[in-house]
Amino acid sequence: MMNRSVESSQRGNYYILILAMISMQVTVSTIYMVLPIFFKNHGISVSSNGVLISAGTFAGIFSSIIAGRLSDTRGRKPVLLFGVTVYALVFFLFAFLNKDFNTFFILRFIEGFSFYMIPVAITAIAADIFPAEDRGKAMALYSMAGGVGQFFGPIVAGIFIDVADFTSYFIFCGVFVAISAGVIFLFVKETLPAKPSGVKEEKRNRLDLKRFVSMLKGLGVFVGIFLTSILFQRLGYTMVNPFLSLYLEEELGLNMTSMSFFFAVRALCTLIFSPLAGILADKYGRKPVFLLGSFSLAGTMIGYWQVNSYELVLATRVMESTSNAILMPTMRAYIADLIRPEVRGFGMGLYTTIIEESSTLGALFGGVIAESYGFGAIFLSAAITSVISAFIVLLKVPEPKKLFGKVDEEAKSRSSRTS
Repeated sequence: MMNRSVESSQRGNYYILILAMISMQVTVSTIYMVLPIFFKNHGISVSSNGVLISAGTFAGIFSSIIAGRLSDTRGRKPVLLFGVTVYALVFFLFAFLNKDFNTFFILRFIEGFSFYMIPVAITAIAADIFPAEDRGKAMALYSMAGGVGQFFGPIVAGIFIDVADFTSYFIFCGVFVAISAGVIFLFVKETLPAKPSGVKEEKRNRLDLKRFVSMLKGLGVFVGIFLTSILFQRLGYTMVNPFLSLYLEEELGLNMTSMSFFFAVRALCTLIFSPLAGILADKYGRKPVFLLGSFSLAGTMIGYWQVNSYELVLATRVMESTSNAILMPTMRAYIADLIRPEVRGFGMGLYTTIIEESSTLGALFGGVIAESYGFGAIFLSAAITSVISAFIVLLKVPEPKKLFGKVDEEAKSRSSRTS
């Protein structure tokens, strides 16, 4: 009875955390919608906008690694609380500090550094609380919290800014995230397993480049090819994503309220089509579903290039969001299947780093291309990179079930010959 009581209490601990994250995601989901226009209003060019957006994602490359180490040594809750508290503080600083490029750059770096610590701590907490057979559902619950926030956040932001102003909105966001920090401080408990008494912490090896290269080779050639494909696809897609609000304002003349529905529709597509993508990938294989998502994403980029009305761009957004909702869970399943269990943690960490780094490069390149050649050029570039990604997988990366099925048959054959 005691064990059941403890387990129920721990799960309640996680559900409280998810509720706190929903309120926080309401503000997170508006970053790419609000900040580019806010920066532009203060004299920041499109290319400089790209630099500012990339500053946040670049910071996440470092903070996610630091957060992983500290959550294992200092605890999950301190890392989570630090990330959320600093993230709340940055919104107040956006409201009250100087409105110039240098200030924005520093704030974006701090914002990204704090934000990317949060998912590391949350996923560690979920893994601590839930056994393997329930862990996938727990992670999905966190993703759905993001989906709920993505739906309400853009609608609230668009109406709020049109009625009030950016300064008031940043104060509102700071207060909202601070409430999440308060909930975490008061109600979320530490889940880091206690070390047995008398057991000393093992000394960590220093960074060894030769060992790192050896680990990379140990992932296997198909993993390397697949990660290269992902780098192409995400690089093109993240050229587009940070600049959509500027495109909607400059090319279609939309106000923030109209934009809010454009950005909110992505959440509905995520909630509807991500579970469906998982079912299809399990039934028909990772490869065909990945190819479906990649080619359809390329088609939507061509759609953005051609549309000239709000109704058409909204329809294109639905198709783009559906394609992305199909791709994200399929990519995670594909890469997890390709990586051997003994190096899966390292491989998934590398996958996450590539996703973050592609966002950094995409924002930089996208800003330069859009300023030099127009928004159509970044849409065309994104379509091309998505097609390249699809053909790399089509020609060079096998279906995991077929690959490992063949390996298993060869192993059984060798075993029978030995016997």
